[in-house]
Amino acid sequence: MTSTGLPARLAGARTLRDRLGAEHGVWFAPIRHHSPACARGVMALVREVDPGAVLVEGPSHYDQLLSALSDPATRPPVAVLSVRHDAGGNPTSTFFPLADFSPEWVALREAAARGIPAAFIDRPWADDNDDGDDTGALRSERYYAQSQALAALARAEHCRDHDELWEHLFELRGPETPWRELFDDVFAWSAMARLDYEPQVLASEGSLPREAVMVHHVRRWREQVDGPLVVVTGAFHTLALVEALATHLLGVTVPGADDLGEAVTESHDQPAWLIRYDLTRLNALTGYGAGIRAPGFYQHQWDATTTEPVALGCLADIARTANDAGTSDRLSVASLIEAGLHAQRLADLRGHPYPGRADLLDACTSCFADGSMPPAVRDAIGQVFGGSRLGEVPAGTAAPPIVDEARTTARRLRLVVTDSARHTTTLDVRRSASARARSRFLWLMSYLGTGFAERVAGPDYVAGRGLHRIREQWTYAWTPMVEAELVALVSHGTTLAEAAQHRLHKQEPSADERSSAAVAATIAQAALLGLADEVVRLTTRLDHMVEQDPGLASVLGTTSRLLGLWRSRELLDLAEPQRLLALVARALPQLAYLLDGSATVAAEDEPEVVGAVVGTYDLLRQLGDDDLSAQVVHDAFARLRERSDISPGVRGAVLALGCVSGDITDEALAKAVQTVFGPGADPGYAVRFLDGFMQAAPDLFLHVPELFDAVDTVVATLDSDAFLSFLPELRRSFTRLRPFETAKVAERVAARTGADVTAVAATVAATSGDLEAGTAVERALLASLSDDGLTNWAVL
Repeated sequence: MTSTGLPARLAGARTLRDRLGAEHGVWFAPIRHHSPACARGVMALVREVDPGAVLVEGPSHYDQLLSALSDPATRPPVAVLSVRHDAGGNPTSTFFPLADFSPEWVALREAAARGIPAAFIDRPWADDNDDGDDTGALRSERYYAQSQALAALARAEHCRDHDELWEHLFELRGPETPWRELFDDVFAWSAMARLDYEPQVLASEGSLPREAVMVHHVRRWREQVDGPLVVVTGAFHTLALVEALATHLLGVTVPGADDLGEAVTESHDQPAWLIRYDLTRLNALTGYGAGIRAPGFYQHQWDATTTEPVALGCLADIARTANDAGTSDRLSVASLIEAGLHAQRLADLRGHPYPGRADLLDACTSCFADGSMPPAVRDAIGQVFGGSRLGEVPAGTAAPPIVDEARTTARRLRLVVTDSARHTTTLDVRRSASARARSRFLWLMSYLGTGFAERVAGPDYVAGRGLHRIREQWTYAWTPMVEAELVALVSHGTTLAEAAQHRLHKQEPSADERSSAAVAATIAQAALLGLADEVVRLTTRLDHMVEQDPGLASVLGTTSRLLGLWRSRELLDLAEPQRLLALVARALPQLAYLLDGSATVAAEDEPEVVGAVVGTYDLLRQLGDDDLSAQVVHDAFARLRERSDISPGVRGAVLALGCVSGDITDEALAKAVQTVFGPGADPGYAVRFLDGFMQAAPDLFLHVPELFDAVDTVVATLDSDAFLSFLPELRRSFTRLRPFETAKVAERVAARTGADVTAVAATVAATSGDLEAGTAVERALLASLSDDGLTNWAVL
């Protein structure tokens, strides 16, 4: 870019920048974070000027990690992690990621290769009042995205946004582009964006105070080091740095320059860790605000010896990934060739020397999507463009506390963390205290989503299933991704317990939630994770909810879950288990009250209500072994059996359960069945009664002859339309039978009709629609025969 048409302040700053290099050996590398083009420019600049020191934008307390960053065993992507706590003790974390193609990484490695010092020159992160996710790099990206000047330039260049404009102007230059030309244009690009913002905005968001610290460090290094300095910072800051240093080093007063104020350079004993990182989290499209779009594509480009094969290599990876998914969404060789040609045509049209990210992505969209992108292909494009590479740090590198805690705990519990293979462990949690300790840790790691552990079999205390089982079986593997997931939890806590507590609070039902079952499930989760204080707090909350919960299913779920926790109190090491039992006792009257209210429900709600009624009966059976007064619930069942206004499905269920429990005799049940299915019976009522009956005790259907006969009679009297209308309920009823019971029903039907039992018991794949269509054809045929006087020909 020439000076023609540029703002006077920018044109003057270019002159001052050149003077600072020529007269004082201060050479600026204005970069965009994670830009391969800028990384190549930094490499060329350092190799040409042979500096005495390399200064990099980044919190100054990261200097403690320079040795690890320069270690040959460190392979990107890696990141520096910092954690701080607010006045309330709540942790906030920030990441400073570095990829192979990050200019900062290249600068540090070039300095290490030459044996010259390097330093970070930004203010310590503890001095920054912004949230951890809002780093300086992210703020710069936001400035670019909102810049009116860049938006106008993007429109003029026919680019969709500032990111595509950046690639168009910078990333698609050949590697032979001189670093002076590249950084001159990047300087102009960023300065135009900066001039869109008032100094008050830059000061309030922390840019000016940070720049004051950077200037302070550059001046200090200029005094201490012989030879040139290379200053690698985000290009958004370069204008301010040039103008401030021109005042200090050249004695030039720059009209309109930002007043950076005094540098605050207090030292902070703030810990930082070098951790493994992955390209996926470097992707701007997956939420990292200061990231680059498609880091996987640029990793391909950085690794390639030439630029031309990159597009074809990416397409081959996309095809391999999509075709390996095992779906029908496969990519053919012809479609790959067409996409490659299309990408080259787009590059030619847009004036690019070879296909870039946008060219290739547009080609994939055009050639692989027929109306919509096939899911497997879409996912493959995301994986290849996003990248999956995982970095490495030197052995023995200090780990963040939460990672160290997880690894140390696993070793103490004799879980294998020395390799990444998947291991299996079976735990006898009822007999072994060490097995229970292992179980709690595995549950905790699973709950936190670390990917370390997966339960294969055993009791599930949260869902309340399989609590009778003695053993748990788990598979587990300590992989780099486990460490990455643990690091991601640092923003929620510096220990596993803190992170679990944070997640529990996020998942806890809101204060206006009326369902006690949701809170009971959270109690179970807290108990399983060993969060004793949370169990006490949530139990207190539940104490005020259970008697006001309006849902039968919810109160039933609460009571069942609390009873399960009580019975597992020793396994879970519960501190105050008697409170759970007291809550069960308080829930029973509410359960009885809601059971009374379940008598009359709409037909569409009957299956759900009957399920809750059956569940309440099962709960009563469980309570038989505990010293709790459940008579109030028994009395509610007795009242339901005597009511005349009860819904048919509920009535069928309570009568069946009464027969099973011995509260009513077989004769009384037979009499009730005859009343429902006898002469003049309402088929709709009878079918609903049968559905509730079968949902509660399907095995009684074969043991109560009166019910079998009555159902057979009612079904035989239904005409075709009525049969089809009741077919869904009838199907649902009889699917509750076990296979051998279904076979016995088939035998009885065959005996009554004279049909072949194998034909009766055969599985038919016909749907209700098929039956309805067949019935319509039959009607039409009968009508035709009648019109022709051939009714006697029909076999009915």
